Amino acid sequence: MRTKIFVSVILSLLFLLTGCSIFNVSGPKDKIKVYTTLDRDFVGVLCEKYGETLVTGKKTVFEITDKEEDIASADCIIGGVNFLRQKASQDALQKLNAEYADLLPVELKDREDQWVGIFYDPAVFLINQSYSRKEGQQHILHWVDIPKLDHPQIVMENLTDNDSTLMFLASMSSRMGQNEFMEYFKQIRPFIKQFARFPITPVRMAATGDADIAITRRSHVFKYMQNDFPAYILIPSEGTPVNLYGAAILKNSRRVKECTAFIDWILNSSEARNVLLTTRSGYLPLLPQGEQGHAVRLDTLWINTFYTDERMMEKLAEDWVREIRLSDRKEEAN
Repeated sequence: MRTKIFVSVILSLLFLLTGCSIFNVSGPKDKIKVYTTLDRDFVGVLCEKYGETLVTGKKTVFEITDKEEDIASADCIIGGVNFLRQKASQDALQKLNAEYADLLPVELKDREDQWVGIFYDPAVFLINQSYSRKEGQQHILHWVDIPKLDHPQIVMENLTDNDSTLMFLASMSSRMGQNEFMEYFKQIRPFIKQFARFPITPVRMAATGDADIAITRRSHVFKYMQNDFPAYILIPSEGTPVNLYGAAILKNSRRVKECTAFIDWILNSSEARNVLLTTRSGYLPLLPQGEQGHAVRLDTLWINTFYTDERMMEKLAEDWVREIRLSDRKEEAN
């Protein structure tokens, strides 16, 4: 009898010690460390929504960081394509075998499969409603329409202030050709009321009527758009400069399978596309219908294809400052 009691006690202890790993319905959780150059809260929502799609017992815990010192210990990166190219050149990434990357044209992913594009942020016109009614909405649809307008008041960020504005400069110049690009801005330079220091300034000025048109990023304005907002967004149908964002897996990661599944979900899932809307990020998916449709038209995405090194970018910025920014148009203070 004592032997049976002793055996029962031992079995009970073993159950308590091992039961959590054998019978716990939540199961062990994989941890993925994500480094991002984007807003951490936005990336956090993406990770959270992906985690909700996983079956019980295969949950994943995400750690999100934007600290450069954490890159070496991260599993994957979500960030600007220029940053991903830099990491690929440093041999810091490993080959990414994402299923839905095959749906993208080669221009929107790495030719060696080191990274893949996932969404983009287009340059847009933010047009004051009153000004649009006065001029006629049909007259403000394309880039070539702007120089034809009757002295519009335009505001935009200074194009040499940060990576985003520099990419606008390089992307539009790549698309048009540098000479044509400079000539275009010489035409509209007399209309540019202000080169703003901060992204919010063009948005505010177009909304209040202090400017007729703001040239800005969709991500800068989309968060403010409401039914009664006194300005509207227009993306020129012929195309526009875009900031391209992508994902990659770090070379030292041991969570390759989990990271690949996460990236495929971002590319294909309607839930991921919904996050772009509900967070009011302003970003647009490269696969608007996932695997059910085609990638966004490449000819409408003006990306930097020419200015491939730092010195070329510096020279372009210098030319812009000399020929456009510091021309004889007097500016109001920022």
